[in-house]
Amino acid sequence: MQISEGKRKIIHTVVQLLAVVLLLITFYGTYGYMQKNVVTKFQKNSTDSAGGEGSEETQELARTGTWCTIKSNSLDGVPIYEEAGSTFQTAFIPEGKCCEVVTSEYYEEKLWARVSYCGLEGWLNTKYLNYISEDACYISEGDTVYMNTIADKGISGYEEPTASSAVAREGILYGTEFTVLTLENGCGELEENGRTVWINMYLMGSYPVSTWKVETLSSAAEINFREQPGETAKSLCKVPENTELVMEEFQNGWGKTTYEGQEGWVMLHYLTPVEG
Repeated sequence: MQISEGKRKIIHTVVQLLAVVLLLITFYGTYGYMQKNVVTKFQKNSTDSAGGEGSEETQELARTGTWCTIKSNSLDGVPIYEEAGSTFQTAFIPEGKCCEVVTSEYYEEKLWARVSYCGLEGWLNTKYLNYISEDACYISEGDTVYMNTIADKGISGYEEPTASSAVAREGILYGTEFTVLTLENGCGELEENGRTVWINMYLMGSYPVSTWKVETLSSAAEINFREQPGETAKSLCKVPENTELVMEEFQNGWGKTTYEGQEGWVMLHYLTPVEG
C-alpha cells in the first residue's frame, strides 16, 4: 500500500517532534542528576572540612560553640585572618587549644569560621578545627589555666599585656596554675596567690573537657604514664599516639586517668582536648 506524500510529511514531522522530546527529557534528567550530585558532594565536603558529622543543617555551616585547633608538624600556630578568604594574617592562635566559633560562611566553596580566643578574633578555614561541644568550654574569665610551655628556666610574665613592658615575674615553670582575671588581645591578666601578671595566652593551657587524645607530634609516638603528677615520678608504662583518655582529675598541667587497668597521670602538654 502506498502512502501519500501528505501523510509521509506528517509522519516525518511527528518523528522529529518525538526525537526532540526525547532529547529534552535526556538533557533535563542528566542535568538534574548532576545538580543533585554536585550539591551532595558539596555538602559532604563541607562536613569533612568542618570535622564532624551531622544533619544537613549542620553540614551547611559550622556549629557555634567550642572547637579545637588541630595540631600539625607543618604549623607553628594556626593563622587567623581579618576576613574569610583573606591572605593577610592578623594573628596566630595555639595549636590544640579550644576556641569559640562565633559564626561561619563560605568563601569560594570553602567553609570559614570566625573564632574568638582570649580576646583575639579572626577568620580561619574550618579544616584547622575539630568540633568539641556546643557548651562554652574555651578559656574565659574566672577559669583556672596553667603554664603549658616546657622551658628549663621558665617563662616571664609582664606588668602590662605586651612583651615590651617591665617583667613582673621570671621563671614561671610548666604546670604553674593561675586564675584568669581579664583577657585582652590574646593576653591574660592572671592571678596566683594574690600576685597578678600578664602572660601571652599562647603559652597557657586549660582543662576544658574530660576526654583527651595523645598527640605528641614527635618521633617517639608515645608518652609516659606516671605514678604521680611529675616528670620525676615512676613511669608505669607508655601510652601510644592517638589513644583517647578520660581524665578524672587535673593538677598543675597533669591529668589523672585509667589506662590498661592502672591509675596514673599524663602530662597534658602532649595531649589535645577532644569531644567529651
